[in-house]
Amino acid sequence: MRNNQRRFGKNNPQPSPAPATAGDLAFAVPTEFVELPSRGKFYPSDHPLHNKETVEIRYMTAKDEDILSSQALLKNGLAIERLLESLLIPEVDSNSLLIGDRSAILIAARISGYGEEYKVDYGCPMCGARSEIDFDLHETTLTGDCFNQEFLEKENITFDESNQTFDVVLPASGVSIGLSLMDGYSEKEFSEVGKQNDDSLVTSMLAFFVVKVNDNFEKNHIQSFIDSMPARDSKFIRDLFPKLTPNIRLLSDFTCSTCFHHKETEVPLTAEFFWPG
Repeated sequence: MRNNQRRFGKNNPQPSPAPATAGDLAFAVPTEFVELPSRGKFYPSDHPLHNKETVEIRYMTAKDEDILSSQALLKNGLAIERLLESLLIPEVDSNSLLIGDRSAILIAARISGYGEEYKVDYGCPMCGARSEIDFDLHETTLTGDCFNQEFLEKENITFDESNQTFDVVLPASGVSIGLSLMDGYSEKEFSEVGKQNDDSLVTSMLAFFVVKVNDNFEKNHIQSFIDSMPARDSKFIRDLFPKLTPNIRLLSDFTCSTCFHHKETEVPLTAEFFWPG
């Protein structure tokens, strides 16, 4: 079983900070509630967001811009984590957030800081011509069949709440496996593994999703099964996992004015996302 201790939020949530003062004036930073794509259903019972459909965040401030412009934080890839920890009420370990929930919070924070319009300088993948794409940050799409009971029953998928896994029987081998959703920690680990092991990308990726095999959580047992897994089962998992992941997507249609290439593009939620064009 994956080490769930790292997935927990900080155990002592802090109250909202007192308004900052300047002379005789007090400035209270506004807050808002953000809907979580996960609805809080896929967090451990002692995580602050367990069964919470929304989370409260502060509006972005000039101090948050300091975080996003810190060269040290940017160099170490920590700017987004520090921003999330600054904005969240109550205090939560930002890396313990599920990927879709992180995205929803970042989009809401960007709107509070700079508005709903986001312009991206985009290079056509076919001819390289540069174009500007305008995204409306309010036009997001929720994805994930984790709440679609008809889909879950059709695929014979059950959610094991005690272990936080989606359990399913593989079509080729008939083996029962448990799939765990990715949080900030596992996303970072997967990114690093992908850089180092290009020759084993598929099996490395599967090892992040598959956390139990026939109720066995031992890593060596799981890896041994993954290495010998029928290709049909591998493809089944790789097709299924994105469908189970609750997420929020920000898409726009792009048509190149030079070669007329058309594709759907998605906004990357990096630190650059927070600087208005």
